[in-house]
Amino acid sequence: MCIGRRAAIMCLAIASACGGGSDATTPQRNTGPNDFTNVPAPPNGVAQFSVLPVSIAAGATLTALGNLSPPGHVLPTDHVYFYDWDLASRRPSSMDVRDVYMPATGAAFLILPITPPESKVMFRATNNFYFYLDHIVLSSPIAVGQVIQAGTRIAKTLPGQTVDLGAFDMSVQNAGFVNTARYGPQTLNCVSPWKYFTPELQTQIYSHVYRAPTAPDKDGKIDFGVAGRLVGDWFLQGMPADSSSGPYGWTRSVSFVYDYFDPTQVRISIGGTVAPAGVWGIDSTATPPANISVASGLVAYRLYGIFDFKPLYGLMLVQMVNDSTIKVQVFPGSQATTGQFDGQVATFVR
Repeated sequence: MCIGRRAAIMCLAIASACGGGSDATTPQRNTGPNDFTNVPAPPNGVAQFSVLPVSIAAGATLTALGNLSPPGHVLPTDHVYFYDWDLASRRPSSMDVRDVYMPATGAAFLILPITPPESKVMFRATNNFYFYLDHIVLSSPIAVGQVIQAGTRIAKTLPGQTVDLGAFDMSVQNAGFVNTARYGPQTLNCVSPWKYFTPELQTQIYSHVYRAPTAPDKDGKIDFGVAGRLVGDWFLQGMPADSSSGPYGWTRSVSFVYDYFDPTQVRISIGGTVAPAGVWGIDSTATPPANISVASGLVAYRLYGIFDFKPLYGLMLVQMVNDSTIKVQVFPGSQATTGQFDGQVATFVR
């Protein structure tokens, strides 16, 4: 998602050079009233990926939607990853430099430098379908409005670097975002890129996706919110709705969702404010967030690490005050199974 939601795009994409080239240091974007519709789609563009953007490394090297990695990814990620090493091994080992290709024909509408020399480039393929590649090193300048054909080599990776691929389809509306003002089109209309590859490429792709055999699919999910329930995304009270993305919003968000590898496992993702950034599991016998409502009263979750021996981190207390407000406090290091709020409690809203 790296600078993925609407507020971050509007904040960071501050310079327009329509018709000019990018030097990978100055952001470019299309001009006009709409962030995603002012650059026209290419003639005869299609909402389908016919080329792999990078070669697929051996093993479980691709991901479903919904990865959590605070503080940058407190909320489930709206893109998938092409890793250069087997995620099942948990040991980054590769230093390959991979070529990056256009997966579909698209018109560039945003060229956003991130950590030099890498860039994020967003493309429009049809009137409704958009995609982007992130963490790529451009081989030559790309101009806003430039149409690049599927299969064209446009970049390379840094040694061992992961490539992000995101896609959003304006004809698709995700229902699990309770307060839609918190999210931009890239998230509200997010789709699994894997579903848009040709059937032949899907066969190759799905065999490499890091996903539990018991999962219902290999595409993942990012919109878990249900009105009146704890499950989903929450934001520190007083935070403007359009500031949910970027460093300001990251540290002021908490998400009660499910694991991108094994979606039967509850994950509590904390960006900061109530505790240092981290992702935690809960007891298997604890009431899942999808079943917590105002009627549940004060709920205590013991927080555990999600890898290896799953050490106890501490205790979280959470209570739904009303359908759109919760109180949260975390006690790192606590061995308790219950407790009471004190002066450090924080209030979050939808």
